[in-house]
Amino acid sequence: MTAADETPLLPVALRTYPYPWDNAFIWTTEKEDGQTLAYARAVLEACLPPEPPEEVVVHDSSDEGYPEWTAIRAVLRGRMPNARYVTTERMAEAECDRMGFATSGFRELWTRRVTAWIAGQTLYWCYLVVDDEAALTPWLMDLAELCAQRGTAAAKAVGALGCTRSVPESRAALARLAAYDGLPDEVREAVEYELRRP
Repeated sequence: MTAADETPLLPVALRTYPYPWDNAFIWTTEKEDGQTLAYARAVLEACLPPEPPEEVVVHDSSDEGYPEWTAIRAVLRGRMPNARYVTTERMAEAECDRMGFATSGFRELWTRRVTAWIAGQTLYWCYLVVDDEAALTPWLMDLAELCAQRGTAAAKAVGALGCTRSVPESRAALARLAAYDGLPDEVREAVEYELRRP
């Protein structure tokens, strides 16, 4: 069975995501042209859930469930080397091979984790590699604020706003997030830290 024969679980913009899971979905391009920036924006828009679900942890070695998380991730990575392979069929196969770990809502949880991971790497590329802040304004600030509010790569979203805090739109988004109810404590602390920075 190929990905073309399967039922995709990710939006179109993510199915064409060119960076593989083996490389942690990290952006390797250094192009900052209009086409690449437009794709980064489309990826972030596609990663946003329609409403704030419970935040998913993408990677945290201090988590109590870390050994289980890495074991399941290894199974998934083998079956889904690229985002286009995140399908109903492969997710079901991975759930059968999860080595006895109990995970409720397996397909939904892991689809959200893959999506959040891609969002985090896209945000990271935008604020680490792209030097032209004007090319990111205001769409990156708007999408980073929504990512933080909706629990999708929230830490990376706050990082994006912090790294672009010289832009008024970033400072305004941070101020709105500071007043936003429902942020996890660690995300709120990161927002407050960025607001205190000179």
